[in-house]
Amino acid sequence: MEDRLSHVDELEKKYKRQEEECSLLKANCNELKEKCTNLDTRCESLQRSVQILSKESKWEYSAPYIPDSHWENLGFDEDYINQMQKFLADIKRYTCRLRSGKCGLSALDFGLDDEALLQHDDILLPHWKELANALQLCNVDGIPELSITNIQLTTSVIDLLTPALKGKQIDDFSLYNNDFEDTHKGIEFVAECIKSNNELERFYLTSNQIDNMVYAHHLIEAIINNPSIDDIRLENCLRGGVFSINGYEAVRPLFASDRTWDRLDLENNNIQTKGDTAIPDYIASNPPLQSLLLSGNKLNDNDAILIASSLKGNNTNLKSLHMQNNTGITDIGRNALIKAIYDPTSLNSMSDCNHACVIYIDGHMKNVPRWGSNEGAGKPQIKRSTKIYQLLFERNKEGSNVQHLNAEFEDDEEDSLKLVPKVLERVHLNYDSMIQNAEDDDSNSEEEINPSPSYPLSIMFEVLRGWKMPELYEKRS
Repeated sequence: MEDRLSHVDELEKKYKRQEEECSLLKANCNELKEKCTNLDTRCESLQRSVQILSKESKWEYSAPYIPDSHWENLGFDEDYINQMQKFLADIKRYTCRLRSGKCGLSALDFGLDDEALLQHDDILLPHWKELANALQLCNVDGIPELSITNIQLTTSVIDLLTPALKGKQIDDFSLYNNDFEDTHKGIEFVAECIKSNNELERFYLTSNQIDNMVYAHHLIEAIINNPSIDDIRLENCLRGGVFSINGYEAVRPLFASDRTWDRLDLENNNIQTKGDTAIPDYIASNPPLQSLLLSGNKLNDNDAILIASSLKGNNTNLKSLHMQNNTGITDIGRNALIKAIYDPTSLNSMSDCNHACVIYIDGHMKNVPRWGSNEGAGKPQIKRSTKIYQLLFERNKEGSNVQHLNAEFEDDEEDSLKLVPKVLERVHLNYDSMIQNAEDDDSNSEEEINPSPSYPLSIMFEVLRGWKMPELYEKRS
């Protein structure tokens, strides 16, 4: 029996080694597949470049000039015509720049002000084709930023841009108010650009409506599978439509996946959690996320309370949380969020607050002093010290420190006595930290927080005069 057990143990060890080797081989296989896919994409891109160059002996910008009369005959006003001519001038300028080998394109940004839209006209296609060819021939240095704003992207334009942008090294990719002629085609274009560009760091899609959950999931899947993206703006894209989709069902995978993000802007997307806790669970895990924007959705008081609770476990990374204009959040939810970062109920409650995140809610937290809102420079530990000291300072002005200390630490006489010297020590340590924070923060000053260095002595005197001194003297041995 012992021999058989020993043999079984050896077989189990051998099986585990084989499992590890198999996992390693699978990982290597996936890596090779990804490299092959990238090489295929690169080869396709080079083939298209060769085809373009083979038709050219000497390149010149060949798209014809479009006179103002063309737009006047269509009924457009002078402002629209001026913006259209600017758009055409920008296309020519950027095309020539790219053709000259300068791929450091700072921005490709077209459009009218006040959310107006430059509408497509087939007469523009030669200009789009010149730009697409220039992007296709762009060298390996890539494009730092590509932004197409307030201009309609029809199927014919997308068909020109899709192959030109496939596999390009783009750092920032932004599409704003493009009125996709075919939503499915538009989302396919966006997803293809994301999937084929592993250098992409920031992706913004704003005011481009997605009214089908299948399209929304396709886009989110492309974002999650891109290894480089960490800054996402998906704003005013999931507001419903024919299918009246709930934006939360689309964006939930962003919080449930094992990806890490630096910034998530999900404002105005008809987000209703219906009790699901993926967002507060993600915040409580203290991920690298620094900014989360959830304004203009349909979050309610329960969501606000759960998010407020999750902030207690996230006291280092999240720097800003935007919660304005959520139709279901009342004073109950707003107060919970305020207490997450500023709770003067007791020294312990103040200490347990979040000292890193600035919360933006309706009313701009007008009842919270600046030193309690986490605004300005400084480490969370210093902001914590500032809050505790200021609480002692405010109580000292009305002479209530002893009363509060007796109430807060009345449960255990022995433990409260041990706290006396620690509280006295923290008065000065917190004051020193607060002053250091004020000196480091150009937007603040010592006078704004505390007008005189004599106040620590005043607090010390108040505490020594009335809190546990006879009991402490009796325990002096």
